[in-house]
Amino acid sequence: MMKMSRQTVLFGLLGVIVLYFGGEWLFNTVFEGPRRERADRGRELSRRIEQRERDLLAAMKASKRLETYEAQSLPSNTEIAISFYRSWLTELVEYVKLTNAYVDAGAPLNRRGIYQSIDFSIRATGTLQQLLTFLFEFYHSGNLHQIQRINITPTGRNNQLDLDIAVQALILPTATRTDRLSDVEVHRLAFDKLSDYTLIAERNLFGFTGQGVHETDQTFLTAVVHVNDKPQAWFTIRSTDEVKRLSLGDQLAVGSFHGTIQDISDHDVVVGSDSERWLLTVGENLTQAVALPPEF
Repeated sequence: MMKMSRQTVLFGLLGVIVLYFGGEWLFNTVFEGPRRERADRGRELSRRIEQRERDLLAAMKASKRLETYEAQSLPSNTEIAISFYRSWLTELVEYVKLTNAYVDAGAPLNRRGIYQSIDFSIRATGTLQQLLTFLFEFYHSGNLHQIQRINITPTGRNNQLDLDIAVQALILPTATRTDRLSDVEVHRLAFDKLSDYTLIAERNLFGFTGQGVHETDQTFLTAVVHVNDKPQAWFTIRSTDEVKRLSLGDQLAVGSFHGTIQDISDHDVVVGSDSERWLLTVGENLTQAVALPPEF
């Protein structure tokens, strides 16, 4: 057998190396590179499709919101809108029995042709309960409006407050109504009944004294104790030093507040009132109770 020369062996090795790397380059160029490009194009196409689907969904939601806003808009006729809405505000003020009331309307402002805004102002005198009723009715109406500002000044007379309320209402040019306000039902508030907000009005927010102080402000959950291995919630009415020792199922009646003791833990008590449940922690008075969501 003939012996291969050293030069032949080297050329052979070089050929193997060239074939290996050249084959790898050829594989990457002909097969792997196009495959990666197709995969990248596929991912980019999927991303664009997902983005267009998100854009379409956002457009559908925006269209739905626009339909809702059109249904709530003031009448498209500006003069009729101002007249009807001012009358509606006046009727609302009279309904909640605010006194010394004055309702005024500003000039409509064109917002780049997209909509018109009209500012209204209300000046009146009333109690915190009357203001609460006004707000409840205002946000239960279907008009496209919002309260921009409320200035409240205690008068020092029988819990009376001087009220300065700024309201803004909108007109959409695409609204189809021309001769009436919206009759759409809306659900902007957490609770559907005015009575659910009674405790707000009973709070002594403005430091009233004497006749203006409600018993609920003065009724504190002072302790949770165990008597014969059964929990009791002790409520102290500080204005009279009366202590109510209540067990599960007992009735708690203080002023206009009426409820049932539904749960007693180490530091908290749950009181049920009508369809609502209220959480009170030791050291808090009744006006500081927190409304519990239905699932709790």
